Amino acid sequence: MTENPSTDSGYASRHPATAAIERRPLFGLAAILLVAFGLRLVLLTDADIWWDEGWTVWVARHGVLDIARLMAADVHPPLYVLLLRLWLGLAGDGEFAVRLLSAISGTLTVAALWYLGRLLAPGRPWIALGGALLLAVSPLAIWWSQETRMYMLGGLLATLSLACTVRLRWQPSWRVALAYLATTIAALWTLYLLAFLLVIEGLYWLWTLRLERDWPTRGRLLLQWAALQALALVAFAPWLWYAIPRMRSWSSQSAFDPQLYLQLYATLLTVGASTHINRYLPIVIAVAVLVVVGLAVMVWRRNTRWGSRPGSILLLLLTIALPPLVVWLITMLPRSIGYLPKPEARYLLPFAPPFYLLLSWVVITLAERAGRARLWVGIGLTVALIAMSSWGLHRYYGDRYRSDNYESIALTLRAHAQPQDAIVLHTDQPWPVFAYHWPGEFIGIPYGQQMHADTAQQILAPIWEEHEAVWLVINEDALRMDPARQFEAWLDAQSAAHREWRFGSKRLLLFAKTPSRTSEPVPLAAHSATSDSARSIRVAGSQVVGWEQALQRIKAGEVAHLAVYVQRTQEEASLEVLLGQPARAHKLVEIPPGEGMARIAIDVPVPPDCPGGVMPWRVRMGDVEATVGHVRVLPRPPTQSQGELAPQHEVQATFGDPALVALLGYDLTRISATEGAYLRVTLYWQALDTPPLSYKVFTHLVNASGQVVAQRDDFPVRGTRPTTTWVPDETVVDTYDIPLPPDLATGQYTLVVGFYDPTTNNRLGPVKDHADVPQADDQLPLGPIEHRAP
Repeated sequence: MTENPSTDSGYASRHPATAAIERRPLFGLAAILLVAFGLRLVLLTDADIWWDEGWTVWVARHGVLDIARLMAADVHPPLYVLLLRLWLGLAGDGEFAVRLLSAISGTLTVAALWYLGRLLAPGRPWIALGGALLLAVSPLAIWWSQETRMYMLGGLLATLSLACTVRLRWQPSWRVALAYLATTIAALWTLYLLAFLLVIEGLYWLWTLRLERDWPTRGRLLLQWAALQALALVAFAPWLWYAIPRMRSWSSQSAFDPQLYLQLYATLLTVGASTHINRYLPIVIAVAVLVVVGLAVMVWRRNTRWGSRPGSILLLLLTIALPPLVVWLITMLPRSIGYLPKPEARYLLPFAPPFYLLLSWVVITLAERAGRARLWVGIGLTVALIAMSSWGLHRYYGDRYRSDNYESIALTLRAHAQPQDAIVLHTDQPWPVFAYHWPGEFIGIPYGQQMHADTAQQILAPIWEEHEAVWLVINEDALRMDPARQFEAWLDAQSAAHREWRFGSKRLLLFAKTPSRTSEPVPLAAHSATSDSARSIRVAGSQVVGWEQALQRIKAGEVAHLAVYVQRTQEEASLEVLLGQPARAHKLVEIPPGEGMARIAIDVPVPPDCPGGVMPWRVRMGDVEATVGHVRVLPRPPTQSQGELAPQHEVQATFGDPALVALLGYDLTRISATEGAYLRVTLYWQALDTPPLSYKVFTHLVNASGQVVAQRDDFPVRGTRPTTTWVPDETVVDTYDIPLPPDLATGQYTLVVGFYDPTTNNRLGPVKDHADVPQADDQLPLGPIEHRAP
């Protein structure tokens, strides 16, 4: 079948620049691909492994049959995890390696979208390049190109399937048919939702068949297409036959507002944000107006096929519009049918690339209609869209920060845990994250129920009976489910000795049946390995033979958790760890005398006023010194001046004895938004001294009986300004959005605020008001607040 000739000799004949791109289109594409790959590598490892990523890697560490069994009970087919299993064998399972597969998939998707654009508009190469450029800098695409999940691979396969569909329609061959089958079958084996590709491509095929002049040709082409789709479904059927009986029959979905869903979808496509989407509404509306105007111009000109193939705009619109409708309809299914999760941003990602091709098409169309100003109009619109993406990327990259989640805990366990020890995770709510960092065996304390002394006895007694020691990993969820710390108390009562390490908001405790297991230094495991980073340091026979640091970036004001391996002698020695040259922070530790190797854990607080930049870690013993590592210190944000503050309600209250923090005032606003009503409270803190711990702030809305009806707990300024970064006389403006339950009754409520240690649940007190009167429960009441139910 031959292509339909263009009705216009076209853009390329009128513009030398376009003709040059026609002659050498790959040069522009190569530059775009370099930009795309570079943006997807920026800060690739600088974000915590989250629940879904940890689960994905955990599954990929299994054998092929186990992967099939586990994925059959999940919401996705197994192709991505099987590929990840092969990838882990080649590249390892570090954060960079496990995310690199998605980064590569995201970059290839840019190339695939360019190819789709060249097929849809062969006479207008600017459209393909523009679409590739917009996808290359898209915050949404970059976001999911840095996640160890299957959505970016799904986007690549979906885009290739669409490209093969177009190529097969207008330039059919058996090679293209095989490529279509391969990409479509792979897409089906990656995401169930990509089954709707068959619907989208089928509608496109039917629409373009009307251009054929005779019915026999239409029938033959339709039969060929139906046969290809049938083959794709037959190739997917074995997995469905295996998976459907094993699928979960529960649902986590909740009622979902279609208007909110569409707004979320549009916000993700434009600026890549999935929270506080009302903030971006003006940008979303501006882009929507741009698209509508561009489409109107295309219809008005009545030659949308100029330089392009028939049905091209229809195919893009179907790919963009049909998936959100389908996802919303799926959420309307009964909860008893399969596993129906709440709609999330990532479910729409595989269908998102064509949006950027459509956006490029709109820009080119509007530029062409601008007459002599077409070049400047095209450049201006493109720059505006790239600036919009750049703004979204600035927000995205600015929020990426990898904390010491379970890294230091895993390093400690690798160094000291013996084969006869038990590792207990309390609770197991984040078990995939812990399993990523600690791939060994562990026992999880079930989450979701309040713990009592009988519960601790029932769970821990068999574990204690069968092991020589128990390592208890206590995370944030443990304090919520076990506020009385029953598990810790039970093990403490049974053990002969115990030892504790603190890592941010988590604790690691060793309970042993023999005191020698918790002696100083803690005995090393037989398989414990060290690095060779500092063998040159030797004083009085003691020698530093290894160095460990969990993180390569740290914020000023946080604590760096480090470890030094030392070959000891019978003589006492001291060791000093220094940050920077000259030293910005240091810690001196004593090396106890004895024989053999020891691991010395060292916590070095980084001063809040430490400047940013890459700094060396140095180890000094006596007069001998060596650089053993480097770390990038992120400076704290600039302090807000006192003159800029104007709280609605003034308060003079202090927290701690001696007082560490004062509350100067607060703002209070009730906000109704499409995602629900919430109470926004802005707190104006003043540091009286630098707190020694990283405290969490709690903001609780309580009723007349003192029951908490709504709350928001977080580290100050969304975790970007932990209290350890505060310096005396500094003022910190701290905002919290407290979601209000839809069924909250009309009445009077009180807002209470305060601080607590997330590792122990102990509140920072006493709390005293302006008259220096201590407040009950170490919390400060603000209000009262009148609420009217909608």
